Order: sequence, then structure tokens, then C-alpha cells
Amino acid sequence: MMSTNRSRVDVDQLDVSAPERLRSRLGRLALATGVTAAIVLGAACGDDAGSDTSAGGADLSAAAQNGKQLSQSKGCAGCHGRDFDGGAGPGWIGLAGSEVQLVDGSTVVADDAYLTRAIADPSAELVDGYTLKMPANNLSDAEVADIVAFINALATDG
Repeated sequence: MMSTNRSRVDVDQLDVSAPERLRSRLGRLALATGVTAAIVLGAACGDDAGSDTSAGGADLSAAAQNGKQLSQSKGCAGCHGRDFDGGAGPGWIGLAGSEVQLVDGSTVVADDAYLTRAIADPSAELVDGYTLKMPANNLSDAEVADIVAFINALATDG
């Protein structure tokens, strides 16, 4: 009598060689590391303090308040610091109006024009001392202007 159960597989046929098991384990480890990093970064930029209208005591304009909220919701705080005091990227506290050293050795004043350029085209002028490059973003001109207003508010904060 002929067997009609062709889907049955001998368990010995499923044995995987040691290199394949290692690749599989490394793949799972890489996946777990990526998921963990995403959770950590999500927690870093997930602070929903958008209702706070101060930057350490100074009242924020409507534009600066929106810039703060955008900075938190768009992930800027993940690199520029939960409190915008720096991290993988430069800090924003006291940044506006200061001199910034670029990787090419030149310096530039962090005025509105520079800040707008740095946000809108992150690879245009790279800040010295930071190995991570800021990713491109899809912020509108108005959103960039609001984030610049927030950075300016952090410069005048006591």
C-alpha cells in the first residue's frame, strides 16, 4: 500500500550544521540588540512633556513651545539629550549665538541661518567631535523655524 502522507519529514533531516546554528543565533542576537536599541531610543525621545511652557524657568513663545514638542516627537531628543544638554549629538542649551567648531576646522556662529541650515540639511556643516551624522528629516520650513525658536529660548535660559 502506498503512503499518501508526503508532508511527514524525518526529524534527522532537519538537523542543522553547527555554522548554520551559529548564524541563526547571531541573527537572533542582532535582532534582539536592534529591538533593545529601538526601545531605549524610543524611551529617550518619548518624553511627553509637551505641556511644559518653560525652558528651565523661561516662558516659551508659541513657536518655541511647538519647537520643543516637535523636538521630542520627531526624535531630536534621542541624540541631543532628553533635556537638550547633549548626548550623541551636540547640546542645544546655550548653543544659539555661540561659536561652533566644524570638522573642517572652521568656526561658525550658531545664528538662525546656521541653525536652520544644520536642521534642514544636516550634512552641510558637520560639528567637530561628533561621529554620528544627523539623519535627514522631512521637517517643513515652519517646523524648522519653530525648532530654531526653541533652541534660541534655550540660549537665553538662565
